[in-house]
Amino acid sequence: MEQTSNKRPPGRPRRFDKYAALDKAVRLFWRHGYEATSMSDLVAAMGIGAPSLYAAFGNKADLFAAVVDRYGATFSATLYGPINDPDLTVREAVEGLFDRAARLFTEPETPAGCFMYSAATAVSPSSGSIEKLLRERRLEAEAHLAERLQNGVEAEQLPSDLDPVPLARFFNCVLEGMSMQARDGATEEDLRKISLQAMKAWPDYA
Repeated sequence: MEQTSNKRPPGRPRRFDKYAALDKAVRLFWRHGYEATSMSDLVAAMGIGAPSLYAAFGNKADLFAAVVDRYGATFSATLYGPINDPDLTVREAVEGLFDRAARLFTEPETPAGCFMYSAATAVSPSSGSIEKLLRERRLEAEAHLAERLQNGVEAEQLPSDLDPVPLARFFNCVLEGMSMQARDGATEEDLRKISLQAMKAWPDYA
């Protein structure tokens, strides 16, 4: 009688958890930036062989695009959670955004600051598509914040003549600054003090 074997045929790539691998890549790009992260670094950090990595994600730029999407679905979704909460007033939503930024930017289990700013450091002209991708995602986040402020105007939680775009840009600049401060060693309490100062720019509205 012919016996069958349960052994995996030689040469077949090992299965791996795609999202767990992407989470590892997120942290690597986050810590070192796009340019300084090599494919060999990624192979080592993600725990999969180079052929499997290329087969699953393509080249480095394709992998980075997948990493950006993964960051957006995890860390960024958490950061902007208050902005998406319809039960909060617009002021509560912005305060919640700053509160989470102070906590997440200094979280010891992840690199300091915000991935969207950190990963863009020292991007060379040959990687213009990477810079463009990150810039587009940052502008999308800024536009989302402006939309939330506009909703606050319509809900009569902000002055009717308020232009939400400059205010959103200001708050976005504060977030970017908080990210840089965190990378330079600022504590969660330091960042909270910055956000409290930023909220003093909130429009007066009776």
